[in-house]
Amino acid sequence: MEWESFIGRFHPLMVHLPIGIFILGYIFEVLRRLNFQNLIVSRKVVVFTYILGFLTGLVAAITGWFLSFSDDYGIEALNSHKQLGIITLVVMLLVIIYQITASKNNNKSKLAASTLAIILTFLTGHFGGNLTHGSNYLVQYGPDFLKFNEKRYAIDLGEKNPDSIQIYSNFIQPLIQNKCVACHSTDNYKGGLILDRYSDLFMDADHGKPISPGNIDNSELFTRVTLPENHEKIMPPRGAGFGYTDLQILKYWIENGADSLAVFNSDSMSEELISLMNRDFGLDFSPKPHYEKVYVDSLDSGLMTQLRNSGFKVNYLGLSNFLLEVVFKEDSITTDQIKILNQVSDRITFLKISNSKLSEDLIGEIAEIKHLTRIDLSKNELNGKMVSFLNKHDHLEAANLNNTDLDDLSLQKLLDRFNSLRVYLGNTNVTPTQIINLAQTYEDAEVISEFKFEKVAEAKSVFK
Repeated sequence: MEWESFIGRFHPLMVHLPIGIFILGYIFEVLRRLNFQNLIVSRKVVVFTYILGFLTGLVAAITGWFLSFSDDYGIEALNSHKQLGIITLVVMLLVIIYQITASKNNNKSKLAASTLAIILTFLTGHFGGNLTHGSNYLVQYGPDFLKFNEKRYAIDLGEKNPDSIQIYSNFIQPLIQNKCVACHSTDNYKGGLILDRYSDLFMDADHGKPISPGNIDNSELFTRVTLPENHEKIMPPRGAGFGYTDLQILKYWIENGADSLAVFNSDSMSEELISLMNRDFGLDFSPKPHYEKVYVDSLDSGLMTQLRNSGFKVNYLGLSNFLLEVVFKEDSITTDQIKILNQVSDRITFLKISNSKLSEDLIGEIAEIKHLTRIDLSKNELNGKMVSFLNKHDHLEAANLNNTDLDDLSLQKLLDRFNSLRVYLGNTNVTPTQIINLAQTYEDAEVISEFKFEKVAEAKSVFK
């Protein structure tokens, strides 16, 4: 039989009695101070009530002391409650002594001392509530302006670019600090589990590793925080647990490797997680074109001038987006012009070199364009090397290949590489049959071969 645990379980039964008695004694004292002596005929009633409250409080403190050995509570919150409870009992004892020994003319100071004891009683009860119901229990259902503790994340996420927000430092670490560290730190490591540092998440504990990167099923931390509320092994065992959005963030982070520098990627996020991040944190992770995700510095003014003097029209995409839209304006491009173009290849996202006598040999001289998303190569005698060039670019979204030598095989190679590409191929060597077949095979691709305009009947006048 575990006597400590047995006696300790009487603490919740006893603890409310001294609180009620203290408050009752204080009410008696206030009534006497307000000249209601006909109700409270003697100060001895007040003193007796305080003594009774002190004695029952002593019993509550003893049972609480035994309960603290059960190892069911976070060490930090437990110490706050325990220390404040002892201070409250000492102050109440001093109040009783002062009530007995002080002269009758010290009624104001007696009431002040009693008020201090009552305030300490309320604070002790509040810290006890934190232990059993969580730190936000008091204001959880109150007005928003009172919920200062619910700001779980120390930074203002709305001020940062969503694509640069690190998951661990901005979400996982504050969450664990709030929900787990009270019971799993170097000072209090229940179950052999310490969660003070990032590296602790991958260390073996009594029940397995907290986090197994890429494996939800083998991540004990995730298993424990997703158990039903009434399960005896749920973590945290009391108070507000992990919210639904918290769980989805934790799941996404683990499934994607649990790296300390990992950031959100809309390409791998579920629609539900994207919606939750927008709803709860005002972060927009909805899928964006590649050029909206990339940030580069503005181009050197001298190089910009050189490009423009070499037959290129050059513009930034926006006031804060310094990726380039480049259009070749002349009717014949040369090797020297391509060399100049290559100097800014890491900044181009839209490129137009149409009707410029760009040959198979010349296109082979164009450097890989890291952020290329749209290209116009129309009206050039290009086919095989053109496709090889296009296939180098991971982020290609649209290609205008009208009036080129593109054939069936080359188009298939292109769509094998980009199965959601929008491609224009009017007046090419691609056959209508191949277009139909590829449209069925690559349902996400958009193949635009020609434009047809239906003849509209001549409009009739409504006037005679």
